[in-house]
Amino acid sequence: MMESGDYNSMGSNRTTSDDQQQQQQQQQQQEGRRNRRVDYRFLIPSRDAGAIIGKGGKTIQDLRLKHRCQIQMADCESPERVLIINGDQNDVLNCVSDILSSIYENHQRSSKSDQSEIRALIHQSQAGALIGKGASRVKEFREKHNIDVKIYPQCCPGSSTERCISMRGNKDDVIRCLTEVYGVLEGVPPRGQYRYYDASNYNGYNVSDYGGYADNQQHSRGNNPYGQPQGYPQYGGGYTPMLHQQSGPVTTTQVTIPTDLAGIIIGAKGSKISQVRQESGASIKIDSEPMQGTNDRLITITGNPNQIQQAQFLLQQAVRQSGLWNQ
Repeated sequence: MMESGDYNSMGSNRTTSDDQQQQQQQQQQQEGRRNRRVDYRFLIPSRDAGAIIGKGGKTIQDLRLKHRCQIQMADCESPERVLIINGDQNDVLNCVSDILSSIYENHQRSSKSDQSEIRALIHQSQAGALIGKGASRVKEFREKHNIDVKIYPQCCPGSSTERCISMRGNKDDVIRCLTEVYGVLEGVPPRGQYRYYDASNYNGYNVSDYGGYADNQQHSRGNNPYGQPQGYPQYGGGYTPMLHQQSGPVTTTQVTIPTDLAGIIIGAKGSKISQVRQESGASIKIDSEPMQGTNDRLITITGNPNQIQQAQFLLQQAVRQSGLWNQ
């Protein structure tokens, strides 16, 4: 016969043992994820490539040896490149930290900014998990890490399924936020086909929509994601509308606009959107409901390249003239 105290003590020990076993299993799973070698993809401006490569390739070689990572960065003529780092998560994050330091030192020669920025590429199906309901998770990232965070609404050009999340602020805060972002993504595997962005498909017209880098940094208002209307097309140095009669292949492009500005685009009884259709020659469809997990409405524009550019310009002009978006 067991006394009551002995029985309870035994039950307590059994519970403690079960808890310890469960914790060990969780730690092993986490360790397994950390030790798994995965491709981590980032979008960087071509002007920073030299700081990563170094003279005679010394910097990038040192990074590979120090962090036991494979680092690739294809050369191309566009103002941006895709940086691919393959390794386990901890090594990759340490590597990114050193890369940001190299870029920071390079920038210090020409500016006194103390900000670091990284733009990570993620599958479009994972964006909702990072945005959160009513953008709650993005706000949490910003407040918790005291940095600017933006998830761009459009996929990168060339039929890519990758979207860009930008994190900008103090380097250590950026790395902590990036670590948390990857922690969230571990529980949200990509859904659907994965088409990587190739920087040779660079599209200079909608860099502010997908998080790209403009060709002329000095004149591109759209390249600064902070303080701009999310997902709305911006054009650097002004934009001259082209006649929609000019020919070209018919294509479709999509942009987003905050729901509270949709009425400006549509106009009274659809008058404004009808005017834009007529003047641009493009077919324009505005979704009646916001995209899931966002406060943005999707606008689908179909036409030849000149018609699409003209339509985007007119839509942007309507918002500016309304005075509801303070540039």
